[in-house]
Amino acid sequence: MVMKRKLYLLKLGGSIITDVSKRSTPLHEEVRRILGEIKEAKESQDFDIIIGHGSGSFAHIPAKEYKVNEGLVNENSRKGSSITQQVAQELNRIIIEEGTKLGLNTFQFAPSSFAMAENGTLVEGTTAHIKEALGSGFVPVVYGDVVIDRKKGVCIASTEKVFGFLAKNFEVDKVIMATDVDGVFDKNPTEENAKLIESIDGSNINDVTQSTGTNASRVDVTGGMRTKVLGVYEMVRRSGNAGVIINGKVQGRIRDALLGKDVVGTVVAP
Repeated sequence: MVMKRKLYLLKLGGSIITDVSKRSTPLHEEVRRILGEIKEAKESQDFDIIIGHGSGSFAHIPAKEYKVNEGLVNENSRKGSSITQQVAQELNRIIIEEGTKLGLNTFQFAPSSFAMAENGTLVEGTTAHIKEALGSGFVPVVYGDVVIDRKKGVCIASTEKVFGFLAKNFEVDKVIMATDVDGVFDKNPTEENAKLIESIDGSNINDVTQSTGTNASRVDVTGGMRTKVLGVYEMVRRSGNAGVIINGKVQGRIRDALLGKDVVGTVVAP
């Protein structure tokens, strides 16, 4: 009997792979380190993985400038959508290229090519080619993208939304969100006495999401930590498996999370 390989979804936050203080500035060394940790984990244990990444200092800036997430609202909306999509692809190409150099066999999948939205929610698409890619030994890489929207014309499909769409079509065993902080805190982690919330589940999800907002110091059109928490919770609630939000800037933490080791972070359970 052939055992099903476990499937993990790993989100690389834009803040750990780009310099968010400088427009369209990738952190090449960090990208190589992180992809190296993924390869090391895959070589240690037999699992499939779909990598998703945020846009950081790339697509968030034009998306905000042109109000892309509001849809086709003015004469510059189409131009802004095209620019935002192109910039998002620039960062994705860097991830793909670095992965290929490391022998990770990365394979690009643009969400705009396989999914369509309605009022900001991905409602229709196909994942057959992603399944085939996994079966052929590739590591699919998706990312936040501008997609066609039936009602708004266009909208932004954040990586969390893309993962949510994929989770409806795959049996996902683990969801890992790698950010630039140790997990979810009860207040802004830069504030004095901020405490790490070590676990989130059905008993405290409402309280946590009401107190966790966006990070106003960054240009982020996808909702910040609150969106991440809700996205992970919906995925694990559907699958019955746990997810975790960790600090991807700490060396070895992504590798250890993939290998199932105890790591500092916030565990999200159904």
